[in-house]
Amino acid sequence: MGKFDRLNVDGATSRASDYAHEVAAALSERHASRPQPITPTDRDRRWCLFTSAGDKNNIHLWLRDKVSRKWDLVIAYYGDSDQTFSKLSKICFYAFRTKGSKFQNLKKLVSEKPRFFDQYSLVWVCDDDIVMSAPQINEAFELTETLGFWVAQPALLPGGRNSHWITCCTGRQWDYRIVNFVEVMMPIFRRDKLIEFLGVYDGSLIGWGIEWWYANFLQADSFGRFGILDRVKVFNPRPEMKGGSEIDWLRPASLREADWNNVREKYRLIQYPHKVFAYCKLSPTRATLRIFYPLEQGPPLNSRLFEWLWGSGRRRAARLVRCALLGPLFLRIVLRIVLERGWNDATWFIKCGLIIRRQNRNVRSSYSH
Repeated sequence: MGKFDRLNVDGATSRASDYAHEVAAALSERHASRPQPITPTDRDRRWCLFTSAGDKNNIHLWLRDKVSRKWDLVIAYYGDSDQTFSKLSKICFYAFRTKGSKFQNLKKLVSEKPRFFDQYSLVWVCDDDIVMSAPQINEAFELTETLGFWVAQPALLPGGRNSHWITCCTGRQWDYRIVNFVEVMMPIFRRDKLIEFLGVYDGSLIGWGIEWWYANFLQADSFGRFGILDRVKVFNPRPEMKGGSEIDWLRPASLREADWNNVREKYRLIQYPHKVFAYCKLSPTRATLRIFYPLEQGPPLNSRLFEWLWGSGRRRAARLVRCALLGPLFLRIVLRIVLERGWNDATWFIKCGLIIRRQNRNVRSSYSH
């Protein structure tokens, strides 16, 4: 992950089931394998994904890619099937049985095992039905940590259950946004901020309003430490795609809304308008941009002709040889970016490179005078 530039912009059913499966296949790059049990070699993981799972979950989609996982999976199982719980226990780091909602079950775990999350820097509190892949989970964790967010989430693809405009993806133009709101369905917390919030969260809310509670507690409208990761796009299935909403079976929406109104009045919480503080683009990696760097910092050129010309003092001829050697490399890099990320990112790569060249010329010019 390279450094990043920040650009400020003013911000303010069978068919359904088939569609969900198509999205899942696309997100996981269309290759699958059976989930593998945790092995001792994985104990260097510094991130944790916590979910409260029932019998209709998509956890198998998170584990089926043949990539190295950089995170531990922790599951609170609220279903009644011994067989399902046994399967989930075999594919995760830790599983336990309990009844309740996601944050209620997380609160129970921390109350019973206060130091359980001490080894992790980030904890992702995620719904069990989100359609995403292991590489996406790795990238979301890495971006959240690299960018220093207290709370962040991936962006949501269209077609699913999207309750807030601010959480919907912006396309390929931006990589992430600095915002004042992260939805309760899948917040990635910096571990110390999560523990602080769980210290005040009393378990009275189920879903509805929890995002406003931690947003007020962590002053999301003031500090700019909440983020939407547009570079990572996931899918949230609609209730009809999975046979209904399980949270409504736990507690009807009308009662959950009433609970939120009581908590809002009790703690004087504010439900402020959504705001985007900045739309941002990540810069390409330093290794990729080396092609634009001065000779002494650029990629190595294994050419006897170039070395002879440079050593003989014929610098202009040496630069022409260098351009001829780097030309094909530059085209390969641009082509790879186009194929992997599209023309917008390829254009961004060239812009960053030209800025670097201009800055280097200005530095050399200032020294020459």
